[in-house]
Amino acid sequence: MLKKKIKFFKPNLRISEKLAIVGSSASILKKKNGVKIDQYDEIIRFNNSKIQNYEEYVGTKTTIRVVNNPTFECANMWNNEDEDRYFVKKLRNINIAVISPYKIESHFKEENCSDKNNYFFLENKYFQYLTIFYFFKNLSIIFDMIRIFFGKKKFSIGFYTIVLSIISGIKPTLFGFDLEEDMNFRSHYWEKIPKPAGKHNLNLEHYILKKFVKYDYIQLVQ
Repeated sequence: MLKKKIKFFKPNLRISEKLAIVGSSASILKKKNGVKIDQYDEIIRFNNSKIQNYEEYVGTKTTIRVVNNPTFECANMWNNEDEDRYFVKKLRNINIAVISPYKIESHFKEENCSDKNNYFFLENKYFQYLTIFYFFKNLSIIFDMIRIFFGKKKFSIGFYTIVLSIISGIKPTLFGFDLEEDMNFRSHYWEKIPKPAGKHNLNLEHYILKKFVKYDYIQLVQ
C-alpha cells in the first residue's frame, strides 16, 4: 500500500492515497454510503463525530481521528456531558492527529495520551499560511485562501485536513460535506450545535472546496 507523508505533523504521519474524509454535515444521512466508506484504506473522522447508530450512513471504520486542541484537552464545552467531553480521551487502538494553533503543554499530553493509540501533532498556526503557496498554479484559490486570513479567521480542522491532504499529493474523497449548506444554521448529523462563534469563515471555505472539485483536487460524494 503506497503511503504519503502528510506535511507538518510530528512525528511523521503517513497515510494511504485511497483516503475517505468523512464530514459531519446532516446531509450524510441522505444516502446509505457506509459500506462504500468502509472500502477505503484510510478513513478520517473529526473530533467527537459519532458512528454508533449511524453505521449505514457513515461506515464503521476509522483509521485516523483528527481533533482540535479543545477536544484533545477535554475543554470542548459544546456539550458538558462527560461522555462527549472526554470522547477522545477514551479512544483506543487508533491514530489521533491533533491540530492546534499553539504548542500544547506537556501535562495535557501526559494526561490525555494513551499508550494504546498513536499520536501526531501539528502545533503551529503559521503552517496554515504556508499551505497557500502550494497552490501557486491557481491564483484564484490563493486569493480566496488569503481572504480568510484578511478576515482574521483560521481554517476549520475539516478544511485544513483537506488542504493538507491535497498539498501532500493525495486526492481525497469527501463524504458528509454539503457545500450548499448555510453554515450560519448548520447542524451535525448526530446533534444540533450552537451558532458558529466566528472563528472560521465556513461559507468561504465551502466556496474554495467547490473550486477544489472543479480543478480535480478532491472528489465529492453527495
